[in-house]
Amino acid sequence: MTQVTVRLYKQGDKVWRDFKAELHKRYEKAVMLDISESEAFSKIEKQEFNNRIIVSKKSIVEKRAVAGVDNRDMPSVALISSIKAVSKRGEDNRKKYAVQVAEAASKSKTLTEVAKRVGKSRPFIQVVAKEFQIKLPSRNNGCEEIASR
Repeated sequence: MTQVTVRLYKQGDKVWRDFKAELHKRYEKAVMLDISESEAFSKIEKQEFNNRIIVSKKSIVEKRAVAGVDNRDMPSVALISSIKAVSKRGEDNRKKYAVQVAEAASKSKTLTEVAKRVGKSRPFIQVVAKEFQIKLPSRNNGCEEIASR
């Protein structure tokens, strides 16, 4: 697995500083390390600890290794390309509806009316209007729309 450097490890009255060990398992706030190859521990200490110790993530120097960002946890190239394809389709879909939203906005008095004319949801209409700077009606179902939107 991944080799990490530990700044400080205390067990009873003994202290170990700046030693390397293999990352065995991650927990929420700690990691289990395999010390069988570490030179900082004696044979007897390794036997006492059963070749494994648990250390706080804060005491590890390589933060990326314990945060779960190594090659196994990275998404595959196929997954990344499929995500990009989905976002591209969404962008194309918004472009396709921009003209319809602009026409419906000029003919309607409320945002809900625009959504009904186009046949899409209000949030979708708002995203398209924001992206293509289309002025939507200022009224929403007969009530004034909040100015911060």
